Amino acid sequence: MIPRSETKTVRRHPPVGARWRCIAPAQRRGHETIERFAIATETLLRTRPFEEISIQDVVRHAGRPIGSFYARFASKEALLPFLYQRYHEDLEPRFTARLARVAWDGLDLREATAALVDVLISQYTERRWLVRALALFTRNRPEALPEDLVERRRQVFDHAVRVLIRHRPCIAHDDADAAIRFGVYVVCAVAREKLLFGEAPHSRVTPMSRKTLRDQLVRTLHSYLVHGQSR
Repeated sequence: MIPRSETKTVRRHPPVGARWRCIAPAQRRGHETIERFAIATETLLRTRPFEEISIQDVVRHAGRPIGSFYARFASKEALLPFLYQRYHEDLEPRFTARLARVAWDGLDLREATAALVDVLISQYTERRWLVRALALFTRNRPEALPEDLVERRRQVFDHAVRVLIRHRPCIAHDDADAAIRFGVYVVCAVAREKLLFGEAPHSRVTPMSRKTLRDQLVRTLHSYLVHGQSR
């Protein structure tokens, strides 16, 4: 018998609640319909928060009957994990495409840092209305997220690491890879709060233009990498 102190608790991903379930269509027409619902919701998010959008709004904008909505979604809230999965699947190719537009080989660390910050910021400024709704959803309902989320997001971070790790001799950290990952995380966290939730009190207490935000993030990331940790 294994002593109680040596047993390990296995944490399993909690099952997705019924309200979050989306039934994947089997036929082409079903795929077209569910895509229309996704596009309609994203369009409506441009002008109002998800909480103020009704199922009637979505089906009206999609040009589909309400019965076809309930045939695929258990509730209005079930749109969010579907929209997240849809955005999530396209994230890495879009991110790598942006990175591919930069001539990284010709940049020094400072220039590469600035270029990377620009790419990271673009993740929050492009389709801000959708990303904001999804950010709120992931914070409030992590149990409805795909199980492979962390690993797939790690793969996106891997691309960011590769563009800066070539400057390893200039990075004053014993573990340059870990330092870059932390720096990228800091940039993303600050950019997300300022660009997606700039109206919140904790963001408004430090007002700044988008250009100032960008310049400060470049300075922060570059300084952290080249000056290393305090001894």
